[in-house]
Amino acid sequence: MWAIVRAPWSILIQKDSSNILFASCAAVFLFWQLKIHLADGLSIHLLGATILTLMFRWQVAIMANSAIILGVTLISSADFAGFAMNALLTGVLPVAISYLLWWINERFLPANYFVYIFFAGFFAAALSILITGFISYELLSLLENQLSEEILDQYLMIYIPIMYPEAFITGAVISIFVIYKPQWISTFDDRRYLHKRS
Repeated sequence: MWAIVRAPWSILIQKDSSNILFASCAAVFLFWQLKIHLADGLSIHLLGATILTLMFRWQVAIMANSAIILGVTLISSADFAGFAMNALLTGVLPVAISYLLWWINERFLPANYFVYIFFAGFFAAALSILITGFISYELLSLLENQLSEEILDQYLMIYIPIMYPEAFITGAVISIFVIYKPQWISTFDDRRYLHKRS
């Protein structure tokens, strides 16, 4: 609700902005269909939360993630009772981490294009999926379920290698957009990163 209240609706209702948002949500939705299945009801997929955060800021990223999770829930066997927890773990948490690291980059790091890409893009994506995986693992370990300790350990360990494609794809997408479509990246300020150097 706070994200909805704080969202930049005046920008989002513009045709170009809304088209970019819907296309991004569709891309991330398809992205989520590439899953690693470990057991019934337990799978791992890339998040794309950092991309949405850097493109649209935290308010829109949270709403977009919630819409994507709703779509995934509707087309899968997922239980609606778990929607809020899924939205929190794979939406709010990685978006919050990504936005925090972007804020640190803006406040404390040099105004450098490469610093932005590597810290706010690569590093934020890697850290957000690692923390998401660890907290998910801890919650699954605490709750009563039919998952064996071996499967839970595999679930946790898979987040280490999956961190690399999450970071690489995020960094690559943000790099391309910053070069060719910087107006699509709301957290990237041309005046701060580029015009200052010309």
